[in-house]
Amino acid sequence: HRKVPVETIRDLQDVGFFKLLLKKEYGGLETDLKTFFHSQLEISKECMSTAWACGIIAVHAYQMALMDKKAQDEVYSDRNALIASAYAPMGKVEPVDGGFMFSGRWAWNSGGDHCSWSFLGGIVPGEGYRTFLVPRSDYKLEDTWYSMGLKGTGSNDVVIEKPVFVPDYRTH
Repeated sequence: HRKVPVETIRDLQDVGFFKLLLKKEYGGLETDLKTFFHSQLEISKECMSTAWACGIIAVHAYQMALMDKKAQDEVYSDRNALIASAYAPMGKVEPVDGGFMFSGRWAWNSGGDHCSWSFLGGIVPGEGYRTFLVPRSDYKLEDTWYSMGLKGTGSNDVVIEKPVFVPDYRTH
């Protein structure tokens, strides 16, 4: 199906894989990186695509811990929220009062079909690189993942055609 099956995502949620690096405050386990990477290696013995996509999704709890508390609370108001990413600085960024207007197209959003948020990269004029945390309601996924290897990662494109507002607190 060119993506990780929904049943597999549910199984990994049930065993707590996506909670390994998540703060306890949000129902996480706050394990160390060694435990996380060992768990991901065990998954890879069965399916490299699942290990790739789900490892990327799960590691985002670590970046979320670096973000503004307001962003963390917003994302984890849903205790099962998952976050995908496409970090390449492809976003068009326009600073506005309180945040940014943001649009663009990003490739390789591994596991994005299962996520309600994405970290997307962009360059803020005169400042440099930032990651923008964007809810699924503000972007669409375009089915572009037809590869020979890691077929099951579902690494499709993310598209924001019309600029959306991203508040400062949802950037890093």
